[in-house]
Amino acid sequence: MIEPKKSPAFQRILSGYLTFQLKKHFHRIWLDDDRQRKGQGLMLVNHSSWWDGLLVFYLNRHVVKGDSYAMMSRKGMEEYGFFRKIGAFSVDRDSSREVVASLRYAEERLKEDKTVWIFPQGDEEHVEKRPLTFFNGPGYLIGKVPEVSVVLVTFYYTFRHHQRPELFIRLNDAPPLHGGRKERTDHLRALMETQLDRMKSEVMEEDLSSFTPWVGGFSSSSEKLQFLKRKG
Repeated sequence: MIEPKKSPAFQRILSGYLTFQLKKHFHRIWLDDDRQRKGQGLMLVNHSSWWDGLLVFYLNRHVVKGDSYAMMSRKGMEEYGFFRKIGAFSVDRDSSREVVASLRYAEERLKEDKTVWIFPQGDEEHVEKRPLTFFNGPGYLIGKVPEVSVVLVTFYYTFRHHQRPELFIRLNDAPPLHGGRKERTDHLRALMETQLDRMKSEVMEEDLSSFTPWVGGFSSSSEKLQFLKRKG
């Protein structure tokens, strides 16, 4: 297993770089932080875009503000070694030994009251795919650390009325989970699907009352053209 090797200096540089990149590539990023408990915990995130790993780092740094660790595929960490510097640790689903080691590492961090981020789908899937793929690692961890706070974090990317896409992010507490590992896993998958479907419905119906603008993008060509139209 590849363990993290955090670098505060690198994290400061990356945070500034990401601020610029998010403003460049998105018209706006919206946030709905509906957590009742703002402390550390197990953060479960849907995975539909290349941006997700970087957004986990950015969201943790500016919103959650936890001592954070994130489970990432070994292949991804070998390709993008810098993730080690921001708290990523590897998992290799082709090796049962490494899966066990990675889950134990996550369990230890949770028992130390750290924040652990996991993509239960494992790989990227289209945001509209149902049912979601959902591995049972989170169900295992909840069984080992039953007192842990579990938060569902959903990213919904979409184009609306602007040249660049928008991103909607929701953080919501999961209710207490009971039963065995499979029951917990099935319940978490259903909860995440429901949360994503609700976000989709709100965006389609233009009901953004739950969301707050978080990151605003730079002016786009379409906005500049609108300005010229008004001047004309």
